[in-house]
Amino acid sequence: MKPFHRATQLHDVCELAPNLRFEDKREVNTLGKTSEQSLLSGYLFGRVCRSIINNYGQVVGMYGVVPADKKTGLVWMLGSDKLKKIKIPFLKESRTEVEKMNTLFPHLWNIIDSRNEMHLKWIKWCGFKIIGERMVNNVKFYEFCKVAD
Repeated sequence: MKPFHRATQLHDVCELAPNLRFEDKREVNTLGKTSEQSLLSGYLFGRVCRSIINNYGQVVGMYGVVPADKKTGLVWMLGSDKLKKIKIPFLKESRTEVEKMNTLFPHLWNIIDSRNEMHLKWIKWCGFKIIGERMVNNVKFYEFCKVAD
């Protein structure tokens, strides 16, 4: 089986939450949430919520976009260490998936822990721009956005 992306199912939250990368857990904890809360929030409130499945049928990541208003969406992504093993297929689909979200919301935005190097590389790969900084619980976070062409 090739890695693929699909609509998230509730059990994906339960499968992925205990397996999040250290950096992803640290980021959501810094924001005052647990892994479960963050994933469940994306699943319940997201206009888009997708799961990344590896070639063994395991959920190795989830991403999506939660509406902030009619034109702005909060884009997010959380993953396990196994996501690194399907890096190329994941990256190939990422840009397309972000473009789809950007058609729903002309302005995609969020903040990211400055220590989360993998996610920083991912947002830049997908065409997001760093537009500012802010401190959250004594940790530097970057604000990032992508505006539809």
